[in-house]
Formats: sequence, C-alpha cells, structure tokens
Amino acid sequence: MIEPLSPTESPVIGRYRIRGVLGAGGMGRVLLATGPDGRFVAIKQIHAHLLDDREFRARFEREVAISARVSGAFTAAVVDFDTASESPWLASVFIPGVPLDKAVRELGPLPVPALRTLASGLASALHSIHSAGLVHRDLKPANVILAADGPRVIDFGIAQAAGLGSAPLTEVGAVVGSPAYMSPEQANSAPVTSASDVFSLGSLLCMAATGDSPFAATSAPYTLFNIVHSEPQLDAVPPPLRELIAGCLRKDPQARPTPAQILDYLGVLPVQAQPWPAPVHAEIAEQTRNLVALTSDPEATQILPPSLTIPRPSSAAVPPASPVPKRRTGLRLAIAATAAVVLAGALTAVVLRGDDDPPPPAVATAALPALDRLRGIDTCDWLRDALGETLPAAVAAKAATSVDAWRWQPTSSWGCDSSSGGARLAVEIGAATDLFDDEAGVVNGYVITRRGTDCAFAIAGPDAQPWGITVDTFTRDDCALAEHTVDRLTSAVTGLTPGPDAQASLSSVDPCALIDDSAFLSLGTATAKSAHVCEWPGATSVRVTLSQPQQRQSSVEEKVIDIGDGVLVEDEIIGSVGFNECRRVYRFRKIGTTYREVVEVFVADPKRTSGDLCQVADPLMRQAVSRLPAR
Repeated sequence: MIEPLSPTESPVIGRYRIRGVLGAGGMGRVLLATGPDGRFVAIKQIHAHLLDDREFRARFEREVAISARVSGAFTAAVVDFDTASESPWLASVFIPGVPLDKAVRELGPLPVPALRTLASGLASALHSIHSAGLVHRDLKPANVILAADGPRVIDFGIAQAAGLGSAPLTEVGAVVGSPAYMSPEQANSAPVTSASDVFSLGSLLCMAATGDSPFAATSAPYTLFNIVHSEPQLDAVPPPLRELIAGCLRKDPQARPTPAQILDYLGVLPVQAQPWPAPVHAEIAEQTRNLVALTSDPEATQILPPSLTIPRPSSAAVPPASPVPKRRTGLRLAIAATAAVVLAGALTAVVLRGDDDPPPPAVATAALPALDRLRGIDTCDWLRDALGETLPAAVAAKAATSVDAWRWQPTSSWGCDSSSGGARLAVEIGAATDLFDDEAGVVNGYVITRRGTDCAFAIAGPDAQPWGITVDTFTRDDCALAEHTVDRLTSAVTGLTPGPDAQASLSSVDPCALIDDSAFLSLGTATAKSAHVCEWPGATSVRVTLSQPQQRQSSVEEKVIDIGDGVLVEDEIIGSVGFNECRRVYRFRKIGTTYREVVEVFVADPKRTSGDLCQVADPLMRQAVSRLPAR
C-alpha cells in the first residue's frame, strides 16, 4: 500500500521519480521511487521539523555511512544518498516481499524447510554485517523481509560499529532495541558485540517457528527480566531447529555460535523455487505485478488532488451485515493504482470517518454493562453466537465462511482468539483501551474507537473508563471482518451471562477487591485497568493481575516456596524483575492439561530495593489468596 504525495511536494528527489509514500514514523518517512535505469528504490527521508536539529542530522548521516558499508545477498543495498541537501535522503534497493512479523501473524509459524532457509539467509546477512565491523542491534521480525529468493535484513538506524569508542546514541544506561528481541547485554545496558545479534537471531527464529518470542511476557519489564534471568521456552520449536536456537540463546555471549558456525551447522540447503509458504509468494507476485502496472506510464506520479469528490454507492449495493469501511487514515492506494479511488458507504450500522470527510451527526445511545457483569463471560461462545453459523463471503475474505470451520481457543485474559485460513480474529472483554485513541464513530449506539491505522476497534467502556471490548483482525489491509464483528457484537451485548464454571474461576473475580485499600495509606485509589488488572498508583505502586496462561511444558518438577499462611508461589518466578521491583505469582488451579489460572502481585518503587518490596508483596499476596473463590 502506498499513500499519494500532496500537490505541494516535488515528484522528484535527486535522480529519482517518486511514486508514492510507503510509510512514515516519528522520525521520517519512506518513499517508493524509480531511478533513471527503471529500478525501484526505497528512499528514506527525515521529517521537515527535524531538519534544524543538528544532532538528528548527524545521526542520520551516521546511519547513511553505516548502511553504505553493508553489502551482501541478504541485505538491502544502498544505491544512493545525499546528506548535504536541504532535505537529506538515503535510497536503498526496493525489495518486493512480506515482513516476517506479518507473515507469521497472518499465516502462522513457518514450516521447517522455510525456517532453515530463514536461518541460513539471516546468518549470511549477519556475517556480512559483522564483516563490515558493525552490529545491527535491532534484529527483529519487522526488520526482516521475506523476498522471493530468501530473507533480507533492513533498517540500520541503531546499528553501531563494533567496539565504537565515540559518543553513544543514547543516554548512559538507556536500553536500545526492541525488548522481545534484545540480548541480555542490551537489557542490562552493557556493551554489545556481534554475539548480541546472534542472540536476537535465536529469539527471531523461535518466533518464526512458534509464533511467540521465547521470553514473551505481559509487559516489556517482564520480558527483559526473562531475557536476563529465565531459560527460553523452546518446547514448541520443531526438533530440527531446537538445538540451533538454544545455542543462539545462551546467556554467555562467548558461548553462542558465530554466523559462520551457524552456516556450517545448517549445511548446504537444497535449491527451492519457492522457499516460503505459497501465500507469501502469491503476495510477492502480486506486488511485482502492481509495480509493473505502476510504471506503465513513465511520467506518472501519485499525487492527491486538493479536492476530490468521493463517489458514494447506494446503500442497497452494500449488504447490511458487511459494511464497507471508510478508513480513518483517509485515502489509501494499492501499489497498482494509477488514480486515487476511495469507496465509502452511507451505512446505518457503522459510521466511520475519513480525515477529509466530516462524519454525519451520530449520537451514542448505549453503554457497556459494568465490569462485574462482563467478568466470567465465555468469550468464544459469545463470539460464535454473535457471528452466527456463516460469515458473508465479502467479509470472510481469506477465511472459511462457515464459523464452525474456524479454530477457537481462549486467550490468557479469558478472551477468544480464532483463526481460519489466512484470517485471524481476537476479541477481549474488559480489555485495556489506552491505545485505542482515535474515535471511529458509533455502532448500534455504542462509541467505537480505533488503534491507529490497524483493523483493531474497541467498544468503549462506560463513563470514559480505561477499558472496553476490543476486536482485532491483525491487519491493515481490509477491515471488513473487524467491522462486521463489531456490528454483530454490539447487537448482542445485552443479556450476557457468565458461563457455568465462572464462579469457580478467576475470570469472575474483581482484582480490585483482593487488596484492602485502607492498609496502604500511601497508595492512590484502585483503578481497574481492565477486567482482570487493577492498579494502585503512588510512591509505592501495586498491580494485581489475574490471567489464564498455558501451562509450561517441562519434564522438570516445578519448585514452590511458602511465603506464609501456607501460600505457595513458584520458585522460578519468585523475586525481583528489576532493582526496584518485586513480582509474586500464585497458581490458583490447573485447567485440564493446557491452561492454569494464576494471580500475580507486582510492586514497584524507585526508592526501594527489590528485597524490601518483596516484603510488601508477600502479605499482599496472602491477603489476595484469602479472598479467592473456593475451589
């Protein structure tokens, strides 16, 4: 997907004709362009408001210099740059492909042959990067592109020369990188070497093999704690890759294999015309066709006119159960498009707004029930009943139209995660909605908010509470399934009742009622952040979380410790997650052979030690356990 240029922007940068905007972030944007030889390039350009920032310009120049040093078959080669111009830019070879995180999110874990190709390609890329005297420092799924002939590593924005003795990129002690894919050295803000990238490679390969980071936790601090102190969860990794990934994830940097050793371990791989799952290659082929169509007119540049009349089809042409979305971000163009075309419907069920199209008056006439009425609901049963037996063909898209053909499983917060084919749908009841800050309209009387440009919506909680019901389809390309689900769920909110097993489950427990406020005069008022998370802010902050994670698959018997009054907590997750934090976890019950229900008490205070805080956490946990339902 590309965005058009505005009419005031030049369609040319250096020797390159701009075709559109591929994406943008806080520091800059990436443009799709073609060079004099017809080759496609991706041009990175910093935002205008940062041009007067000498420090930022210096950082950009440094990124250009580092990127230009990297070569190899599995990186995106730099072809041109100009750091001295009024608006500095960097051009790299544009690679049609699918980001690894998107491929795994939408299609599931990669099969073993594809994993071996991925591991070999990334090891080759790291060998090239390290041979240039560099450390990437941010190897993560979003920075890996699955191209037709193998993976490519991109984005050297925080790469650093090995053993660099010059001023650091960040303040002393700052953590640089993406938490789930950092090395222990990065998590501890210690000096990093090329071995740090190998650790990140191990985490990335685990995610590609299982769908999850080997150190995944409920928050970034927990994740960093696991990276530094816990062993990786590799039980779900296919056996042919488990030894390799475990070697990459050793805590001691010197004990990890080098990229060359990884290549020797993998050996010579068979030549494959299509190394990835078929849907990935289908999308790559579609991108390639679109690129050819985009350049059918050599002089064409995507420019959005100052004013554009948006055609509105009659409501009779749109099935009432499958509302056509008006995207919050305004006009989006497929790469193949040669003109801006936007469809918007005059709908009664869903009213979404475009940036340049003011919404018609909409009045919120309904509010979600209180949390006490929503806890204990069987989300999967509610979702199946609300959707009905079949989905409209236009809504199902990549998924099976029969709801019975979907795979349904509960989430750790008693939500529901369902999938079929290339589609995925997750619904959470009483979920935190702080990231859903863009108002999208009103559906069946309920206020709907949206998370950025994602096809993720929230049915807002009553009285501006920080929780609601969230719907996420893990895509930005087509929101029809998400919007259809919002429409169906808002039609079926009233009359919800807890499931038959709710009274014996933590799903129906109010976490704010597990701790007595009066016992903590320094704490603020209890705030329900979600149906199963409660916080007490203050000099010493407390958070209580109830969850239903999967049981750890391990042949080693779990050790427990008694913190008093017969309350046992698991020994492997006892203690601090940082110098000024303490975390305690109590297993309430097992649910079959797959899940367990746990209570977590987390205490933090920047002026107190972890040992001191654990003395606070223990009586809190004992009090919370005494108020749990009978089993």
